[in-house]
Amino acid sequence: MRDFLIIWWAQVTSRIGTQISQFVLPLLVLSATDSASTAGMIAALEQVPYVLLAIPAGALVERWNKQVVMAIGNFTRAVLFGLLAGYLLGGGSNVLFIAVTVLSSGVVYTFFDQASGTVFPRILPAHELARASGWVEGTTAMTEVLGPALGGALIGLGANTMEGAGYAFGADAITYVIAGIGVLCLRTSLRPAAVQERHEPLWASIREGISYLLSHTELRRLALANFVNIAALGTVWLSFMTLMKTEFHIDSSRTGLLLSLGALSGVLGSFCSGTLHRRLGAYGVMLFTGLGWSAGELIMALAPAPWAAVLGLALALWVAPPYFSTLYAHRMSIIPQPMHTRINSIYRLLAQAGLPLGLASGGALLESLGSRGFLALAAAVFLAAAITVHLQVHREKSR
Repeated sequence: MRDFLIIWWAQVTSRIGTQISQFVLPLLVLSATDSASTAGMIAALEQVPYVLLAIPAGALVERWNKQVVMAIGNFTRAVLFGLLAGYLLGGGSNVLFIAVTVLSSGVVYTFFDQASGTVFPRILPAHELARASGWVEGTTAMTEVLGPALGGALIGLGANTMEGAGYAFGADAITYVIAGIGVLCLRTSLRPAAVQERHEPLWASIREGISYLLSHTELRRLALANFVNIAALGTVWLSFMTLMKTEFHIDSSRTGLLLSLGALSGVLGSFCSGTLHRRLGAYGVMLFTGLGWSAGELIMALAPAPWAAVLGLALALWVAPPYFSTLYAHRMSIIPQPMHTRINSIYRLLAQAGLPLGLASGGALLESLGSRGFLALAAAVFLAAAITVHLQVHREKSR
């Protein structure tokens, strides 16, 4: 339990900084370029390395000490965002510099995520995974409350958005330093198991993981559903920010506070995770959350005032923790432990490849359809994905 609390604290700290940066980044690019499509493209850059490197990174990290990988990942991102903070505070505003920093952070995150995403089964018994995952999702929701509020406040400290963003990225760098120190305090050995130290050829290891996932019907279905959901879900913040700016003319600081109000519901959603999982099962939770996301996006699309948009955002974020905590526990329960990192990297690649696609296409669609039209389209996508998975599962059960 000690090591779980350390990992949990390190993740909470770094995620607060990450939420600050994720809130500030599109505002920074919007301020520099006045282009939603450019903001979406820059935000998507951090996910591009994941698409290209996740599979070999998973096979490599499976052979490495995960504690070392996580520590290096935290400290490296501290340096990257510290440099970006100094650049912005020094008066820099070149979008290319911002893009290179974001892309570099994406490379580091790809390796870090392969290590951190499979640590819990090493430090907790199997029956504790669902509860621990729900706890992590709950605190993640709390960081989504704090991050935008802190980001908006830090931007407000600057004479302009560029300077304020410098303060925000500096705060993010500090959180990574704290998280890195925490990881170094772990006592549980996170070195590879003996069976993984045989060092079979890298490609053979990757091929084995791909073959297992592609031959496993349930994992394929989960990955495809996640691809669609994450592609649509990744644009929620950008579309909400654009709605606030273009339809209601809300400034950055107030937008951050409104995002935080909406994100409070995610904390409440985490408390419902266990109950929903027990009563609905993994696929019942998927249907429930898909309907919730669809309704939330539709409410935002039709919102007559900012408070109504916040209500829609709150509904969409309320159902997110049950979805992610339930599917994490379910996924890890059906993957063999010696192959956790390798298969999880392939699964997450197939699922999260939707994020850069969603951000890049979402920015372009926001400009062409407007914020309300785009939100209505996202509502339809969530609804279609939820119904499709439900019908597939129902069809298999009826055979």
